[in-house]
Amino acid sequence: MSSLEIKEVLREASRRLLGVTDIPQKEAMLLLSHVLKQELSWLVAHENDVVEVDETFFKSLERRAMHEPLEYIIGKASFYGHEFDVDKRVLIPRPETELLVDKVLKLLPEKESLHIVEIGCGSGIISIMLSLLYPSASYSAVDISEDALHVSYKNAEKFGVQSRIDFIHGSYLDNVIKKIDIIVSNPPYIANHEPLAVGLSFEPSLALYGGNRGDEMLKNIIDLFIVRNASLLVCEMGYDQKKAISEYAWLKGYKAEFYKDLAGLDRGFWIKGKE
Repeated sequence: MSSLEIKEVLREASRRLLGVTDIPQKEAMLLLSHVLKQELSWLVAHENDVVEVDETFFKSLERRAMHEPLEYIIGKASFYGHEFDVDKRVLIPRPETELLVDKVLKLLPEKESLHIVEIGCGSGIISIMLSLLYPSASYSAVDISEDALHVSYKNAEKFGVQSRIDFIHGSYLDNVIKKIDIIVSNPPYIANHEPLAVGLSFEPSLALYGGNRGDEMLKNIIDLFIVRNASLLVCEMGYDQKKAISEYAWLKGYKAEFYKDLAGLDRGFWIKGKE
């Protein structure tokens, strides 16, 4: 255990995170605030205070220096302005997926008692945020991983919406019996042969790889959308999959429309059902 001024701890931690992250100072603060159980603002206001820093902090710092995602180390991730619990059983939420939630809310049909189903719910962020922002609908969240469902249910309890979401263990729409109005998904869409960035290698491969081309699961979901006669499908996708998805939807007699992420890349699509 070491007795150091907060600013000294942060200076050394930031130095060790150079080359690992674009924001070494902020990540050093997040790690230290997590270990000390203090807010970031408290660290800034008390930078000259001497604190006891034990091995927990230095082990956390070493994990981050080895490129393990910060969210797994502190067990939390921000999404849509809220803090969700995450661990290695689930994919880390990305800002791009907030656009998926936005798109669903914008396209909601004028109908009472909507049943919205999420395929591959992971940490539960999409279904939970939708249930908070659109509480009049009923929700089903499906995942093939029981471990992921444990995380999503824990998050639903945290936000008090566990009674409004039916968490279902299964593949795709397995065990979803009720009529489905809307399908939403951020499925795996990376091609099996595609190398992962070093940080992604820590995340569950089941939530990343979507098949030999990467778009197989997306196409399966389109098929299910048609078979189940849903009124709306909204999916996240890879930036280079617009052509494949557009052509597949057209072959099935439907038109896919697309939206871009904040970097201007194609990031998702939606398809409306036939009247």
